[in-house]
Amino acid sequence: MKKLILTTIALAGCALLAFADKKDEYIRFTDTIRAEVYALDLPQFKVKEIPDKYKNESSVIKAVYEEVGAKKKTGFGHIPGTLRFSQKAQIRGSHLTRLLVHINDKVALDTYSELDFNTAHRTKYWDGYEKYRHAVGVRIIKPDGTIKDIDTSEFVEVEEGKKGEKQSRKLAVPGLEVGDDIDLFYYTESKLQNVHPDPVTFDMRYDAPIMSYQIHCVVDDNLTTQYRTLNGAPDFTISRDEDKNYVLDLEMTDIEKEPRLWYNSAMQSPTIKMYIFNRRNSDEYTPQSARKDGLMANPDILYILEDRWVAWDWWIQTKSVGTMAQAYIRDGKKIGKTLKDLVKKGEISNQQAADYIYNTLCYIYFAKGASFDETKFIRQLKADLESDKIPSTIGISTVSSLEPLDQLANLKNSIAFFKVGDDNPRYYFPPVRGILAPSEIPANLQGRQALMWRKPKERRKNSTTDEDFFILPEGTPEDNRNVTTIDAAIDGTELKITRTESYLGATKTSGLQVLSEEDINEGYLKYLNRYGLDVIIKENKKEIADRAERYADGRKQQKEDFKKEIRSYHDTDAVEFTDGKVSNLGVDPDNPELIYTVSYTMADLLKRAGKNLILSTGKLLSSQIETLPSDRERADDVYLTAPREYVTRININIPSGYQVNQRSLEALNTSVSNNTGCFTVKAISPSGDTVTIEITKRYAKSGLPSGQWPDLLKILDGANDWQSSTLLLNKI
Repeated sequence: MKKLILTTIALAGCALLAFADKKDEYIRFTDTIRAEVYALDLPQFKVKEIPDKYKNESSVIKAVYEEVGAKKKTGFGHIPGTLRFSQKAQIRGSHLTRLLVHINDKVALDTYSELDFNTAHRTKYWDGYEKYRHAVGVRIIKPDGTIKDIDTSEFVEVEEGKKGEKQSRKLAVPGLEVGDDIDLFYYTESKLQNVHPDPVTFDMRYDAPIMSYQIHCVVDDNLTTQYRTLNGAPDFTISRDEDKNYVLDLEMTDIEKEPRLWYNSAMQSPTIKMYIFNRRNSDEYTPQSARKDGLMANPDILYILEDRWVAWDWWIQTKSVGTMAQAYIRDGKKIGKTLKDLVKKGEISNQQAADYIYNTLCYIYFAKGASFDETKFIRQLKADLESDKIPSTIGISTVSSLEPLDQLANLKNSIAFFKVGDDNPRYYFPPVRGILAPSEIPANLQGRQALMWRKPKERRKNSTTDEDFFILPEGTPEDNRNVTTIDAAIDGTELKITRTESYLGATKTSGLQVLSEEDINEGYLKYLNRYGLDVIIKENKKEIADRAERYADGRKQQKEDFKKEIRSYHDTDAVEFTDGKVSNLGVDPDNPELIYTVSYTMADLLKRAGKNLILSTGKLLSSQIETLPSDRERADDVYLTAPREYVTRININIPSGYQVNQRSLEALNTSVSNNTGCFTVKAISPSGDTVTIEITKRYAKSGLPSGQWPDLLKILDGANDWQSSTLLLNKI
């Protein structure tokens, strides 16, 4: 969901604000741009009133205006940081984003009273350069029309992370009050040589209603401009100006806000993705479809798919001359030889050998500090599979935060994977998608469109058709299950808890928060040390010492991570943390659960009522999604990522001298079930000194039509209502 703070509305431009900006230059440039921006004749930024239907909204966006410009210029210039000069095409670019937002309550006031600016640095290029200038403007418009300009040079530099690697600027907006309008903009001006401009994404739906959204683009006809409209976004009106530039205009009005819960902007909000290419650059790859100047509106999907294949064809078809195991594992040659011998003898299958190769590469990826990207990982996986003669096929898909494959906007938006086997195939993805067993598909790729590679000659002979696309498997709720087991013992008015979490499939991302580097490396080694192999990473003395130091730091950090996990689970801190340990990483396809156990003491779950005790059993269930009154009505379909199931098994030891109140016990039982899923609770007391509670919450499908939202609300309401449940223990 798009959050309307300046960090987000600036899109890619926000990431380009570098500390190298000199303050006096920034002030002069900003003053010039501010005068130009606020002098624009935009009637929508002069609107005083908001419609009655928006009176109860936290904030209302009266207007959004985006303006993009790109002009190519050929000249002779100095390449910054070198003694070299170059006569090559440059691109002069600009991107303005301006918003007028009405502040309707304190929530919106808190959001806009402090604005954040990301200050990540850009990559430098050998044969080219990039130069950016930035301007930020903020002014407050009072109900009586009084305008107060904010000095945007009075920002505060912020560094976060162990080494200050996360840098940002924070700007306070003093004097902003409920009832005011805030008129803010972010502007980026760029000079680029031998590189392509950054992609631009126009997301035309925010988490507040928009009264007017206008886009104006002017692009040189000597550049290549491609754009794709998605999710019902209107197309541009296209014209040419006197300089033959392409002029693209679009306006939408009265845009409803995005739902707060279970909504995927990439799949549901009207969006336009634009890519501008300088096809004559020498430093970046230019897609085959963009090697001719001009404008391509919604290019044929076959062109973009062919871009993807052409960029990869050379390494897909090239035979490998080495493997990662040989490069990074001591006696790495033995791995391939052992696997080939075992397959030949019929002791393991090709798929089991592929599992081992994949996990070896994942181990190297993590043990060497994730020093290679997704494409390099897939290339190396291909090399290792080929070297060990494992039949496999490469395919592509897109994650759920991007457009579906049959609407691919740019080759870089796809992700590669390998498939091994035909009857019950396994799909192998880069480990940046999470720590998964070879048998598991990342949550954001389950149920997504995919396409398998074919040789260029085959593609030329038979074009890709709708029948060539297929759907990656989507797990069942049981495949994407989180099982929580709680053993709770009452000690006075405190509750001593040992809780074990087991995650499968799509729920595994929730367990990653407590993993340390040591857990990851040791978990992979636990799997890899089989078949008579003893896997040892190649390291020199310094690397061994550095890793030992990281492990020690990681154990300290993990303790804090477990404390945060407890707080997240119960919505309150433990009074005492005892221990936390990861017992299974979940990378073995025969044992794929990610499992950890945490022990602690809670003080606010048990209260005395005279001689009796009241246990807040509802608080032993993990914190649940709460719905607001504004969530109850919904016109948009529901996106749930993947079918999932959450099972909580609670065992409570009743202290001597107390007995369970039967009416209180029976009141814990509940059942809400419909076609969207269920929430059920079964509580029993098999003996006088124990209570056992089993809770199941299931989301049956990954997506639901809006008409089934009321049924899903019943599941959510059942879980939230149960969290107030208590168990009475009578003094004997």
